[in-house]
Parts: sequence; C-alpha cells; structure tokens
Amino acid sequence: MEPERALLEKTWAEVRDCFAEYRLDDLRKILDVPEGMPVPNRAQAKEFAAALPDLTRAKFLKIVVVGDVAAYYAQAGSEVIVVRFHRSGPGWKPHPAPHTLSSYSTDEDIDAESLIAREASLRPVPGDSAEAPATPPAGEPQDARPEVEIRRDLVAVFRRIRDAFAAGRPERASADLLLVDGATLPSPDEAMAMAKDRLPDLVRSQFLKLGWRADKPQLAGYYAETKVGTFNKSTVSLVVFVRHEGRWKFAPGPAAIATVEGPKVSRDGLLKLIDTDPRLAL
Repeated sequence: MEPERALLEKTWAEVRDCFAEYRLDDLRKILDVPEGMPVPNRAQAKEFAAALPDLTRAKFLKIVVVGDVAAYYAQAGSEVIVVRFHRSGPGWKPHPAPHTLSSYSTDEDIDAESLIAREASLRPVPGDSAEAPATPPAGEPQDARPEVEIRRDLVAVFRRIRDAFAAGRPERASADLLLVDGATLPSPDEAMAMAKDRLPDLVRSQFLKLGWRADKPQLAGYYAETKVGTFNKSTVSLVVFVRHEGRWKFAPGPAAIATVEGPKVSRDGLLKLIDTDPRLAL
C-alpha cells in the first residue's frame, strides 16, 4: 500500500524538528541511526536541521514505492529532491544514512520527470545509486550522513580556508588543513596568491556532484563548474577533501585541485566530462 503523503511529510518534519530542538532521544525513535555515527553537538544539529529540505515548502511531485522503500519526490526552485523512507512495521521511517536524501540542482530549465528518470542519484532504491562509497575497510570510517550535509560541510571548510588565505592569514585555516609529507603553511603572500589564482570559489560555483572511491572512503571529490556565466567555454574543477579524525579537511598538494577547461556544454556534458577525462579522476 502506498503511504499517505501527509504521513511522510509529518515524519520528515519531526526529523527536522528533533535536530533543530536537539531532541536526540526522540530522533532515535523515528530514525535508525547507523552504528558508530558521530553524535552531533547542539550547534551541529541545528545546522543539520537547516540543511534538510522543508517538504511543506517544496512542490510535491510524486511518491514511488519499490518493495519496502518509498521515495518522496519534490522540487524546490531549480533543485529536485528525493527523500527515501523504509517500511517499519505498520508505518514508515526515513531510510538510514547515507541514502536518506539525494538532490540534483541545475541552472538549466528543469523537466523534473526526465531528470528523475535519467539521474542515477535520484533513483528510488538507494542500492541503485552511486552517490556514496561502499562500506569502507578498517580505518577512518565513512561519513554516513546524507550527501546534502556532507556537501554543506565541504563548502564551509573550503570557504574558511579561502577567506583566511585571501586575508593573508593562513594560520586561521590551520584547523581545516591537513598538512602531510612535511608540508607547511604558506607565507601570507603565498596564501594570497593561492586564493587569487589557485583556490576556486565553491560558494559562487555551480555544484555538479560529489565523487567517491570505494577503496578510499576517506576521500571526497567536490566537482563544480567554477566559472559560471562564461559564454564560450566551460570550466570544471575538482577539489579533493580528506576525512581525518572524524572531520573533513583539505590537504594542499599537486593532486588536491584539478581544473579542466573546454567548449561550452550543458550540465549533462560536464558530467560526462567528469566521468571520462582522466584529469578529473578522484
């Protein structure tokens, strides 16, 4: 039996409220939390709540049920969202992370149904999606949160680094940097030059996708079109982040950032470029 739309919306609203009000015990009653998942502090929980979409303010598209999974589709502006639920006794619970929520945004005109049909990350059954890495080997555990939360963290980390470098105060970014192989902080002048010429502005970029490696779950690749508005060419950048001691960090180095320019193409063309150009391999 297809779940009632109102029931799924109510359940999702309770999840957002529990995070916003820091009621983690109540949250565990309606959300299956993966074993070993870090417990957020009050500020982090509030950020999670803000990052989660408000289904009551989005345009409802449809509900698709496949086996014991119900996929709730909605559109918020230029973003198509799917929130997945799984059957739990007579009711429904949000699907466990990292497949609870997926989204796809674009600056192009959206045909939501066509987008849902072709975009793997929006498929109803999370096992068909390649948006997150496989179960990691021993060592740094994978980040089991929904992709939207991971993406928010990566942008925030890189923005702090870029702002600190642009101000000539690289030491302010120390907590967000992972210095390996004898690397040291750049000088103030070097940092300002890096911010100007080397570090892309992810805040003003058009997000394309996150990339993962099953054999290295501690890595995340953030792909974006980084020179939006250029009429005759497209620029795609890959910024590589490393998960270290439970936090995402940026490790400066020759392989940390890759940028590829080419003729102007659509979003689909950029995604194909990411999948085929070895310079953008994670």
